[in-house]
Amino acid sequence: MKQILVLGGTNFFGKKAVQLLLDQGYEVTVATRGNNPVPFEGQVQHIVLDASDAAHAGWQAVQAQQWDAVFDNICYNAEDARIRIEKFGQQLKHYYFTSSLATYEGNKDGYVEADFDPLTYEIDPNKTVDYGEGKRQAEQVLFTQAPFQVTAFRFPIVLDNDDYTKRLHTYVEKALKHETIQFNNPDARINFVKGSSAANAIVWAIENEQTGSFNISSQDAISRQTFIDWLEEMTGQAIEVDYTDESITGSPFNTRHHWYLKSDKIAKAGFELDDLASWLKPLMKDLADEMRAQ
Repeated sequence: MKQILVLGGTNFFGKKAVQLLLDQGYEVTVATRGNNPVPFEGQVQHIVLDASDAAHAGWQAVQAQQWDAVFDNICYNAEDARIRIEKFGQQLKHYYFTSSLATYEGNKDGYVEADFDPLTYEIDPNKTVDYGEGKRQAEQVLFTQAPFQVTAFRFPIVLDNDDYTKRLHTYVEKALKHETIQFNNPDARINFVKGSSAANAIVWAIENEQTGSFNISSQDAISRQTFIDWLEEMTGQAIEVDYTDESITGSPFNTRHHWYLKSDKIAKAGFELDDLASWLKPLMKDLADEMRAQ
């Protein structure tokens, strides 16, 4: 039976991945800072750990055990990556972690894995480290320096009923309140991944010992106008949209250009991708129904 360590597995799709691992019979240990209750009472071991602090006492408990695999949902930058390498070292076989669509730069009609190569990326110490740059640097450090195998999951925006960021909720609420929604470009395409699909992909990769970088998204992408059409259909509301060249706030899915992943690589490896309409439209309706019932 495999021993799996999960860093940050108490919220959203990390929590879903832990549940799937338990369902598959893995022995799971969850490491968190201990600020919130840990789900799965009696099913998982818990280590209190601040994974961004190399001197934290929790690392002693981590290093006292042998792990067949580690899934890390909270590695955000180069320093986090260096701590992982220091602490896991030669004793770990395989490390899986959450990266992001945000690693990709530039305006392109769909990003593929080769559009960002961590093996050739050079870290600029003077560059501002935002979320995307942090993930680029983390991938660079891990893929060029780690003594263990590495897998990076490049996710787009992850959506589900329990998305604590409530990004889709924002648009559903605006529709129900007859508030204007703003986008810059009606033709710019976007895609997402459902939280349960993200968790399935993580567990699939662990079970099949996949290595390298993988885009994981819906198999298709839609324009912002199609998004609005679906939102009108699922909420039963006519929506006023302001397509503007001005700077926009309060519209978390807005970009001026295409912003989506092409996930053919993982599909060819055997993981089945969802199409957006099969789950995004029902999710819109579920959220609308929940809001109306409140």
